[in-house]
Amino acid sequence: MTMRGVLRLLAAGAAAYAAPVQAGCAVNAGALTLAPSTSYDVRAGAVPVVAGPAGLTCTGAAISLLGGSYARATVTSANAFALKAPGGASLPYAVSADAAGQQTFTQGGTVDFASGTLLSLLGIGSGGGFNTALYARLAGQPNLPAGTYRDTLTVVWDYSICNGVQVALVCVDYERARVTTTIAVTMVVQNDCRIAAPALAFGSVALVRQFTAVTQSVLVDCTLGTSYKVAFTAGRGGSARPWRTMSDGAGGVLQYNLYRSDGVTIWDESNPLSAAAAGTGAVTPAQAQTYVAKVNPAQATPAAGAYADQLTVVVTF
Repeated sequence: MTMRGVLRLLAAGAAAYAAPVQAGCAVNAGALTLAPSTSYDVRAGAVPVVAGPAGLTCTGAAISLLGGSYARATVTSANAFALKAPGGASLPYAVSADAAGQQTFTQGGTVDFASGTLLSLLGIGSGGGFNTALYARLAGQPNLPAGTYRDTLTVVWDYSICNGVQVALVCVDYERARVTTTIAVTMVVQNDCRIAAPALAFGSVALVRQFTAVTQSVLVDCTLGTSYKVAFTAGRGGSARPWRTMSDGAGGVLQYNLYRSDGVTIWDESNPLSAAAAGTGAVTPAQAQTYVAKVNPAQATPAAGAYADQLTVVVTF
């Protein structure tokens, strides 16, 4: 074998262990935006976990093969992991490096995204790139007013990633850096209301003039601090003025109406009533909106039968 032939074989052997050079790492700002949800969703723990970029992206980093690689993120929350509204209301939340919340950040705590445990959980870093994510979930169920709740995370990345140049599975070129980025965390809490409307019954009489007025209430409550108005639809008859109507289903009608607590002012959608107090956020509504229901005593007594109507309570906020 000639010397030229030996050199050719050595060069070929070296090439068999050398991986092509890949792109490096970049650190960018990101955002975690939880789904807009009502205050009652918050209280019920019904806000889903959200994922967003954690800031560090590396292309072609074969970190799962090389024990010398690390990607450590140290996270600090401006509000100690609480989302704050301009009025001072606070919504606690948690941030983790995995969707299941097994690797949760503490204030100023560090998580190594290149650890074997986390790589297994996330399924990243096996030679095709390394793209980190953060996961946010609510950590409490407080009674909150509506508004936009915000926090800012400061993430310090300290990483040492093989850039893809390997000889005999040994990295010969690590990319190392310590970089700081920020993550905006936001959630919009929306207004909502709860209503409890018991059925209204006038009872049974022989003559319409024998019906007596019925006084009762619908129960309403809305998101903490929310002003709202209450009204009643016209019912199946299509009009509330001068009378709503109940029907027996065979063409017979019975005139009646709903009034405010004064027993005189017709209460319909054209004349909504502002609630005396703002919402408390109670899950079970308890703010009574009292009305008086009367049958028109001047109408002719219709045929005997069961008369009914259906109204909807309309709450605007």
